[in-house]
Amino acid sequence: MSNLKIFLPVIALVLNSTFAQGADNPGELAFKLGQGFGIIVRGEIGSAKDLNFLLDTGAVPSVLGQRAAVRMGIRGERGSLTLLNKESQAEYVTVDDVQVGWIRAARLPMVVVELAHLERRLGTRIDAIIGLDMLAGQDISIDYKHRKITRGLSGLARHSVAVETFIASGAPYWVVPISLGGVGFRVLLDTGANDLGLFTLRDSKLFKLVRSETIAHDSAVGDQKAFAMPPMTLALSDAKFKNQVAVIFGEVPVALREIDGVLGPTALGITRIELDWEQKCLRWDTQ
Repeated sequence: MSNLKIFLPVIALVLNSTFAQGADNPGELAFKLGQGFGIIVRGEIGSAKDLNFLLDTGAVPSVLGQRAAVRMGIRGERGSLTLLNKESQAEYVTVDDVQVGWIRAARLPMVVVELAHLERRLGTRIDAIIGLDMLAGQDISIDYKHRKITRGLSGLARHSVAVETFIASGAPYWVVPISLGGVGFRVLLDTGANDLGLFTLRDSKLFKLVRSETIAHDSAVGDQKAFAMPPMTLALSDAKFKNQVAVIFGEVPVALREIDGVLGPTALGITRIELDWEQKCLRWDTQ
């Protein structure tokens, strides 16, 4: 089997809400919001119902929890797995009939990963992580304020920015252009993160601003080293966000060397994001 690589993004969740009541609208999906940014939905895999999925635009391919894979008797082939800069072996499987609301995949490639570290931070069971490979081509609106995902574009988002599509393991990442302190970066749209994290600093002026001491930073697979930056202005298309804090990761994920970092939309106070696949455009609002 080929050496597939994935990157599980920065996640440090504490579950702090109950599932909202689902609407009768089949094109609407309620979710829990963990620590103000983590999107946790109910889904199904085959006959297994009421599973907890983390909807994460920064995860490619989608992830099946090891415990859930054993319970459902799903087996696959061993292959190379890269988490941050750590190489290991993992099982790659093809899962029949994965369903989250109206979103459905008949045969979804997934990698089996032990999610205990993530579950300890969530304080709840996580059975799978659903990434953009399952959402590809489907316009959706994620409303953080009302905790619901709807099919299609709402028309309510007042801002937009063109995105790049970065292909890894045959599935897409969305890469967003930003400017921080007047320096341009290309960052991964990552609903599994609640901050702006950079892997590289190409500008010497910004590099001089990085604090020398390391800080602890939780990820889905353990702690990692990071360096803090002072607040500065971030520009995203026509919008400016003052006093934006960023961290510099001590390790660069091998699978993401072509981009500069990750951006959790809620780190900017964004309350709605919309994925417009036809226009290759991220739409968003902050109210």
